[in-house]
Amino acid sequence: MNQGEHSHIVSGFDNDLAQLERKVLEMGGLAEAQLRDAMEALVRRDAEAAESIIRRDSDIDECERKIEASALSIIARRQPMANDLRYVFGNVKIAGSLERIGDYAKNIAKRSLILTRANIQIPHDMAALGSLAQRTVRDVMDSFTTRDAHKAEMVWQHDHELDDLVARVMRQVISRMSQDLISSASKAPEDVECSTHLLFVTKNLERVGDHATNIAEVIQFQLSGGWKTGERPKGGDNLQVVGR
Repeated sequence: MNQGEHSHIVSGFDNDLAQLERKVLEMGGLAEAQLRDAMEALVRRDAEAAESIIRRDSDIDECERKIEASALSIIARRQPMANDLRYVFGNVKIAGSLERIGDYAKNIAKRSLILTRANIQIPHDMAALGSLAQRTVRDVMDSFTTRDAHKAEMVWQHDHELDDLVARVMRQVISRMSQDLISSASKAPEDVECSTHLLFVTKNLERVGDHATNIAEVIQFQLSGGWKTGERPKGGDNLQVVGR
C-alpha cells in the first residue's frame, strides 16, 4: 500500500467516525430532552406532555439501532486497529447508556400520568433532583463532544451529589408515606400508592446519574485506552427501598 492509499483509508475512517459521533450526539440531545420534558410533565401534572414523551421513546431506540449498524459497517469496511476500534466500540456502549436514560424518562412519564390524576404534593427537592440529573447528562455529553477527559472525570467524581439528593427526596417521600399509613383518612391507600410511584421516579433519576457516570468511564477509556479501576464516590446513605 502506497502512502496515498493509506491516507485515503485514514481519511475515510475519520469521516465515518465523525458521522458516527454525530449520531451519538443527536441521541444524547434526544435523551436529555426526554428527561427534561418528563420532569416538567411530572411537576406541572401535564398528562398530554407525558403521553408525548412515551410516544417519542421510539426515536431514541431508532437512534441506537442506527449507531449499532454504523459501527458494524465501519468495522467491516475499515477494519480499524486497536486505538481506533476503542472509539467505535465506546460509541456503541455510550448509545446503550443513552437508550437506558431514555427508558427512565419514559418510565417517569408513565408514572406522571398516574400522578396527574391524584392530588398529591410533589416533594420540594424533586425538581432540583431532575435538574441535577439533566445537568449530569448534559455535562458528560459535552465532554464527549470536546473529548475532555477532565470534564468526564468531574462527572464521575461528582456523582455522589446526585446520590445525596436522591436520599433526601426518598426520605421526604417515605416520611409522608408513613404518615399516610397511620392515617384514618379514606384517601390514605391512594396516597401511599402515589408515594410509591414517586419513589420509583426518584430511583429512575438515580439510575440516570449512574448511566451518566458509565458514559464518563467510556469516554476516559476512549481517550486513555484503560478502564477506571477504583470505586466511584458514593453519596447518600445507600437507602434501598425499591428495586432498580
